[in-house]
Amino acid sequence: MAHDDEIRSLVEQACVDFERELRAFLLGVLKDGHLADDAYQKTVVKAIEACSAVNQDTIKGWLFKIALNEAREMKRVSKRQSRLNQAVSESANSFSWLQSSESVAQPLLAATKIEEKAIIEAALQRLDENYRDVVLRRIQKGQTFAEIAADLNRPLGTILTWMRRALLELKEMDELRRLSDFDK
Repeated sequence: MAHDDEIRSLVEQACVDFERELRAFLLGVLKDGHLADDAYQKTVVKAIEACSAVNQDTIKGWLFKIALNEAREMKRVSKRQSRLNQAVSESANSFSWLQSSESVAQPLLAATKIEEKAIIEAALQRLDENYRDVVLRRIQKGQTFAEIAADLNRPLGTILTWMRRALLELKEMDELRRLSDFDK
């Protein structure tokens, strides 16, 4: 077990040590800073999850391979999302009465957003305090997981685990499921 902890610590440290290079690489591949940030975070999670498979002599190349795979997956997802957005846009054009009737549409949309915000806030309040703190720091403050770990004086792996668990719990909440079902 101590050996596993040592390898995990080595991988976490490598993620921090090569962060600038990995982010620059991902930015070059993805051509979008936000996507590169997301891909970096996913790279760190995947690296920690797969740390038992790392060869200590080739850790840098191993991290870049994970990063490249994440970037490729994000490109595939982005293409699918673009096709979906186009389909939604085309189908939305069939609701021209809603677009032409701003006096009806604007208050309806505003009320929907207020209700959605209240549902999301209530769901966040149901999370464990540590999980909620990580989610809010990441989403509202835009902190990286490394920054959150430093601020909270916790290992990076712990912060990533808390975020993953928070997202899993949120995904299972019925009220959030109904929101996402409504969006489909």
